[in-house]
Amino acid sequence: MRTGNGSSPRAPIGVLSAVVIDEARPDRLLLGVRRPSPLSPRHPGVLSTPTMRLSPDTFGALTGTCPTIPDAVGIHPVDGATLLIGRGGHTTTLASLVIEDLLIRKLGLAEAIVDGRWHARAYPRYLSLDEVGDPLGTQSCEWTAMLTYEVRVHCGVDAIPQATASYSRIVWVPAGKVPTALAHHDALLLDETLDAAEVCVQGLCVRVAAQMVLDAGVLAAGRTRG
Repeated sequence: MRTGNGSSPRAPIGVLSAVVIDEARPDRLLLGVRRPSPLSPRHPGVLSTPTMRLSPDTFGALTGTCPTIPDAVGIHPVDGATLLIGRGGHTTTLASLVIEDLLIRKLGLAEAIVDGRWHARAYPRYLSLDEVGDPLGTQSCEWTAMLTYEVRVHCGVDAIPQATASYSRIVWVPAGKVPTALAHHDALLLDETLDAAEVCVQGLCVRVAAQMVLDAGVLAAGRTRG
């Protein structure tokens, strides 16, 4: 990937992000308050979509399925095939397997996926490139490429816990308010029970989620793709 001025920066960190939508209530999406861990110290206290770092080989394989690969800083729409998540989806494509791994690791959905109580459809939406800071954690910046999928939960919403080892709180928030909350850095606009002194709204993953809302991708109830 290249920056908009044509220079070639160091290779970016590859990150997978899932904007999780409740198919029965597509006006809301899932965010979690990140808690630091020895293996994931960045962005403590930040509202985040479920995200996970990927190896260069895995990230390259996933982005290789996109018809075009953006090479400029920013949030770029992509398209691709519809993916089955859960109910054997991991045997069909690498992307399904990796998304299931993300949901198992970050949302604690292993049992619900294994016993068939949880399943979804996923759609590639954006490939983003930016320098991502970490003002509340390591104070370091990382050149980051992020592939974002919209994950629409068809069954098993109740299996998503209220907290995991990765997130101190997991909340369903009104999708339409995400752009405003991001612009004002005000988490209380999304959930009044959050601690405004400890939780902030920033970061590339939420910026992409806000862009998805503005593009009306999360507001089209019952849409099918693929």
